[in-house]
This record gives sequence, structure tokens and C-alpha cells, in this order.
Amino acid sequence: MRETAKRQLPVRLSVFIAAVSAVFLLIGGAADAGGSSPPTVEYVVTHGDTLWAIAADHLPPGEDIRRLVADIRKTSGIQSSVIYPGEVLLIPEG
Repeated sequence: MRETAKRQLPVRLSVFIAAVSAVFLLIGGAADAGGSSPPTVEYVVTHGDTLWAIAADHLPPGEDIRRLVADIRKTSGIQSSVIYPGEVLLIPEG
């Protein structure tokens, strides 16, 4: 009987790993489905632009400019507030 138990261990382990993987895939898919990104406007950086000034030009009334600066950085995938002419920024609308 011990020989049968030894042969079943890899099968049980494989089933367990498959089940855990399926759960993670379902959780990840559900998170992606609910997290649609907001519409964005593309902005091409010109000489002399600053992230703060670009945010101020696109700031909806009553919004905090610091939040928009952070959102532009996140949406555009930039790590710092340094921007360069020709760089394309994605500015969240609304």
C-alpha cells in the first residue's frame, strides 16, 4: 500500500498546483476586468515645458494639481518629473 501512496503523491501535487494556478488566474482576470483605464489625451512635450505647467493647462475645475501630476506620471510610465522635448505624455481626461 505504501508503493501506491508514493505513486499518487506526484499526481496529487500536480492537481494542487493546477488548482492554485487557476485561482490566481481567475483573481487576476477579475481585477483586470474591473480596472479599465480612463480616456487619455496625448501631449507632445516641447522645449520649456514642465510637468506642472502641462498639468495646470489640463486641470479640471476644482481638482488638485498634485494629483494630476501624479496621474500623468503614472499613466505615461515616467519615474520622475523630468520630461524631455518630443516625449509623449498621456494625460487622463476628466
